[in-house]
Amino acid sequence: MLLRRDGQQRLVEGRVLVEARDGGVLLESRDGVYWVIPPEQMEERKTLGVSSTFDPLSHRELEEKLLESLPAGFATHTTKRYVIAYDTSRSYAIWCGSLFERLYSAFTNYWSGRRVELHEPEVPLVAIIFADRRTYIRHATEELGSPPGNVVGYYNLLTNRVTMFDLTGAERFSGTGRHRGNRAAIQRILSQPGAAKNVATIVHEATHQVAYNCGLQTRFADIPLWVSEGLATYFETPDVQSNKGWRRLGGVNQDRLRTFLQYLPQRDSDSLPSLLRNDERFRDQRQAVDAYAEAWALNYFLLRQKADLYTEYLRMLKEKPQLVQDAPETRLEEFQSVFGQDLARLDEEFIRYLLRVR
Repeated sequence: MLLRRDGQQRLVEGRVLVEARDGGVLLESRDGVYWVIPPEQMEERKTLGVSSTFDPLSHRELEEKLLESLPAGFATHTTKRYVIAYDTSRSYAIWCGSLFERLYSAFTNYWSGRRVELHEPEVPLVAIIFADRRTYIRHATEELGSPPGNVVGYYNLLTNRVTMFDLTGAERFSGTGRHRGNRAAIQRILSQPGAAKNVATIVHEATHQVAYNCGLQTRFADIPLWVSEGLATYFETPDVQSNKGWRRLGGVNQDRLRTFLQYLPQRDSDSLPSLLRNDERFRDQRQAVDAYAEAWALNYFLLRQKADLYTEYLRMLKEKPQLVQDAPETRLEEFQSVFGQDLARLDEEFIRYLLRVR
């Protein structure tokens, strides 16, 4: 497809996922990036035969494309499922690649054991690692349109990439050049107090990426944030004492649990319905921390106490169409169709269970 954007002509090859009534399209390019293209930007469209299949880029092709688009000084490290572009130490890129692959295996094994059908990613998963926070913030601001604040990494639904910076600060103590840092230095830094939250953030964002690429969730479908963020917080719990940074999933997220228990005394009686109906609490800075904590708590409860129903609910969400927003009452009704109509009773059971969690 030939399109014109920001005054420049671009050729984008891929598959059309959604055709809008006005002629606009949602297109996935061969590198896994989503393009939302309004009709006024389309200059020429050429459709291959109906028998043609999606032809994603290979690891090597994706490496080349990434290096062309990133500043000078970046290199790549590849694993079975990931292409990691970095301008920090190769040791740190390798450490991250190992972390991501362990997460992927644990995540997919977890759901396969619950009879949820998953698949391998069609396109290699991409992570971009900047050497320092300053260049990361500059890149994130250009990509997202605003600074990322204190967030040390993020997953972008449009680009399908995780972007982060070197959490060890290796550039500050290991000299210059591509051989800065080593596994011992990485472990020493990430074992320090305060590192757990940063590692958890990276695992959290990588969990989003895996969920959207292995078939558990669908990008640009109306997946409630209490589900997508709750699952990511469920899997994010790191083990900074391990030399690999993370080795298990689904443990008690002590930080989220502590926040949820602090929230309980002022929790409104309609807290559960409001979480289910819409995503407003996640987008309000005054409520977001408590909303994330409650999302973790609800997912923890449902996965531990009502796993079969939760799996059924995920299967229903998986079938949702892209670019269609559900009404708040539709969200609530769909939840109740699986977990029962009596939300007050479910909420009581939920709170009693969480008060026993340690």
